[in-house]
This record gives sequence, structure tokens and C-alpha cells, in this order.
Amino acid sequence: MINIEKTLLRIVSIFGASFLVFGLYFASASIASAATLSLSPSTGVYTANNTFTVRVMVNTGGQPVNAADGVISFNPKELSVVSVSRSSSIFNLWVTEPTFSNSAGTINFSGGLPSGYTGQSGTIMNVTFRALGSGTARVSFKSGSVLANDGKGTNILTSMNSGTFTIQAANVTPEPEVIEYIAPANTPSAPNITSDTHSDPTKWYKENEAKLKWSLGSGIVAVRTLLNENPTSVPTKVYDSPISEITLSDLPQGVSYFHLQFKNAEGWGKVTHYRLAIDSVNPESISITQAEGVDLSNPVQVIKVDVKDETSNVDKFKVKVDSAEPYEYIDETGSSTITLPSLEPGYHTLIIEAFDQAGNSIVGTYSFTIASFDRPLFTEYPNEINEEVIPVLKGQTRPNSKVEITVTKIGSEPIVYSVDSDKNGEFIFIPEGTFTIGVYELSAVATDEYGAKSDPSDEIRIAVQQPGYLKIGSLIVSVLSVIIPLLVLLGITILGIWYLILYSRRFRKRVKVESFEALQILRREFGDLQTTLREQESIVQASRKTKKLTKAETEMIQVLDLALQSSQKKVEKEIADITELIKKSNESN
Repeated sequence: MINIEKTLLRIVSIFGASFLVFGLYFASASIASAATLSLSPSTGVYTANNTFTVRVMVNTGGQPVNAADGVISFNPKELSVVSVSRSSSIFNLWVTEPTFSNSAGTINFSGGLPSGYTGQSGTIMNVTFRALGSGTARVSFKSGSVLANDGKGTNILTSMNSGTFTIQAANVTPEPEVIEYIAPANTPSAPNITSDTHSDPTKWYKENEAKLKWSLGSGIVAVRTLLNENPTSVPTKVYDSPISEITLSDLPQGVSYFHLQFKNAEGWGKVTHYRLAIDSVNPESISITQAEGVDLSNPVQVIKVDVKDETSNVDKFKVKVDSAEPYEYIDETGSSTITLPSLEPGYHTLIIEAFDQAGNSIVGTYSFTIASFDRPLFTEYPNEINEEVIPVLKGQTRPNSKVEITVTKIGSEPIVYSVDSDKNGEFIFIPEGTFTIGVYELSAVATDEYGAKSDPSDEIRIAVQQPGYLKIGSLIVSVLSVIIPLLVLLGITILGIWYLILYSRRFRKRVKVESFEALQILRREFGDLQTTLREQESIVQASRKTKKLTKAETEMIQVLDLALQSSQKKVEKEIADITELIKKSNESN
């Protein structure tokens, strides 16, 4: 029995030592990658009714993280949240915008940074509290997580540190205790007042004339009323003949109360206090400024709007940015700040119409400029390349930015490429393929991790040419393409001239022959005409008895004979001239 107990003790001790070793190993591993959520400051002494700001921070424990979320709790009887600001946050992507509920006493947040963050005091958001009463107020994390930037979303949160704040009582005169009227037994219950003009006692109205009515139950013998600023007064004006409605004119600005009470045989019953909130005056002034410490290159700007209204609060705004359509913004936190939509760099005009709770409004304008950060700079690039080389370009801009590079071949449509700059702001651009022959213009625009944009960079030009051996070959081809057509044209011209010369010689020889033949035919034909004329003359003489021609006939024959001789000489002369020209032409050639 004793041996069995010893054996069991040895087994237990072995397992215990093993668990201890493994526990120490995993504990050291978790410590190496531990992250902490905390509040700064975590302690402080404040006065009631005053405000103070607490930073929600993350310590990544040396490991990059890209997201964090959590729920912060507080006692709504001790503290109330005035505003939550993420203007200086390390996160730029919010799954859940920081929100809070003063009734539930909670603050929720869930944000991230895709590129990751490493540090000991990263600000997630700033929370401004108002101290409500004296005592010790505690603010603690109800839940939370911090996710490592390891591609798996590993939660490395190991601790959440709360804050404890001491609230001192303010030196103010306490308000007098309000004593409510206690109705005797068996007296009427509190009247039910309704109104067509001021139907909701919790709201504000512009109209300063209210019409109220109520129902008189059985046994009501009298009614009494009162209008003043005290929420718990007992009515004093008696109507022995009970009335069931009343019109209240010229109601004062601000909050007043209409008090109504019924009487029966047992006495005066419970009192109804009907709130009437009147504000018929526009707000007095409006002042629009940018938040303190604003980053003018941040495209998301926070605008502070201070509106002075003596009567009711201002919590609704109609916002118009530049030429965009106006939109409505409700200030649920009472921070009087408006977060504008993301804007491009440049000059912007803001028009804000502020409404008080009664619907009265005032309009203010404000102009500001979103600054663009320094333009990207191409630091290394070729001026000339051949079409077989892929260029490599380097440049410098703001760290962790997205750089859009526009490549335009002159005469073609531009193509936009996107690259990222590293933590030192250096970016490298390598096209997807080679460039064709031509001249290319390149420019770059950068957008940082917060959405701010830069001015466009200076344009650079790259000339793309053929390789050297192709250029020489192309030159030879170009020269030959000019010389060969010229040689062909010259040969054709020489052949044409030679042909014209041969043709001309043959033509002159033919003309000479034809001229001689024409002269022979001319002489023969004119000789035949003269012979025919003589024959006709003889025939006419033979037909006459006297064998003689008349004078007129003789003259006519002579004229015809002379005309034939003259025509023959003229034609012979022209043929002789042609023959002489041909002879001279042959001699000159």
C-alpha cells in the first residue's frame, strides 16, 4: 500500500513539473507578443460640472497591429461624455465609428490601420468627460481586442488598464428643495391636457400663443390654473364655473409651465404641470472655425461651430460644401463640431445654417484651403531607350503613399499605373512591357494613408528609338528607297528622249519623201487641169459655126489659166519651204 502511494506521488510530481515547464514556455511566448489597452491619464482630480479629456491608447508590445476594438464603461451618475474625437488617431479605417451612450454608460470603438502600427503609446481616440458629482469615478474597459498584423488576425491583447478619477464638489449654492403638492384622498386625479398648437411638452415652438384643452370628469365643481416658470407650483386662479380649454397669448421666451387642478366635493385634486417652451427669436450669432491643431493636408476636416442662442439649444445644422447638395447634420453629442466629407486639395467654401430646437436659424459662411503635400519627384529615369528595353523609374514622395503614374504616348490616350511608396517614401515604377517607338510623357500624383493628395509632379519625357543596327539598316533602306526610284526615272527619261530622237528622224525622212511625192502629184494634177481647160476650149470652138470664141469666153479661159498657174506656184513654194526646213534640221542634228 505504501509503495502504491509513493508511485502515485512520483507520477503526480512528474506531470506537475511538465505542466510547469509548458506553462512557463507559453507565458514567455505571450509576454513577447503582449498588447495593452489603457487610459491616459489614468488618475486625476477634477471639479464637478467641469470637463476633462482622457486618451484611449494602445501599446503593441513591439509587434505590429492593424486593428483594435473595445467597449469602455463608466457610471452615468458620476460622468457624462461630452464628445469623442478621432482626429489624432493612429487608425484611419473605422468599422464602427466611436460612439457613446450616456444613458447606458458605454463607449464603443472599432478601428484599424491596414498598413499596421507598432508603438508604445498609439492614440486610438480622445474622450471628453463632464464630471457630474463629487466622489470617485471609475472608467474601465468592459471588453476589447488588439489584432496582430500577421495575416491571421491574432488577438494579442493581454491587459486592459482602467482609470480612477476624483471629483470634488463645486462651490455653488444648493437649489431649494422642491415640495410637490399632496392631494387629499378621493379628490380628482391629475387632468390630461392636450393641445393642437403645442402638442409635445418636451419640444420647443416658435408660436407664442398656445391653445390647451382638457376633459371635465363627473363631479368636477371648480378648476384653477396658473402660468409661471416654476415646474411644481400649485394653481391659484379659480374658475367656479369649470372651463375645459384656455388660450394663452404672448407667452414669454423660454420655458414656462401651465398648472391645472380639478376640484370635487372632497377638495382639490392632483396638479398637472404642462411645459410650454417658446423660442421665436433667431440665434444671435454664429462663428465657424477649424478645430485646433488641424492638419491642413488632411482631406477630412473637423469644423467647430459656435452658435449663441439665449433660449433653446442649437443641435441641427444644414451643411453645404462648395456646389454640392446640402445635407443635414444632427449634433447628438453636443460637441458643436462637424466632420466634413473627404475633400480634394484646393479652396473650399462652407455654408452652414444652424437651427435651434424651435426651428429658428442663422446662416454662417467659412472658407478654407485643403493643402496638397509636396509633389512627387522622379529621381532616376532614362531620357532615351530603345524599344527592346523595359525602363525602370524611381521617385520620392510621402511615405506609405499610393502613387498614380500617368503614361502618355504623344498622340495616344494616357494609361494610369499605380504603385506604393515604402516607409522611406521611395517608389519604383516598372511598366508591364516595352514601349513602342515614340515620345512618352510621365507624371505622378501621390495619395497618403490618410487620403491627402499631392500636386502633380513635373512631367518627364522618354524617347523610345530603334536599336543601333536596326537604325543603320533602316537608314540604308531609306537611302535606297530614294536613289533607286531616281535611277529608274532617269533611265525612263533617257529611253524616252532616245525614242523621240529616232521618231523625229524617221518623221523628217517620211516628211521629205512625202513632200517630194506631193510636189510631183501637184505638178501632174495642175498639168492635167490645164490640158482639160485647153480641150474644153477646143470643144467650144468646134461647136461654133465661126469656129471662134466670144470675147467673154476667151477672157474667162485666160483668167482660169492664170489662176491655175498662180495656185500651182504658191503650193510648190510651200512644199519647197517644208523641204528646206527638213534639210536644215537634218544638217543641225
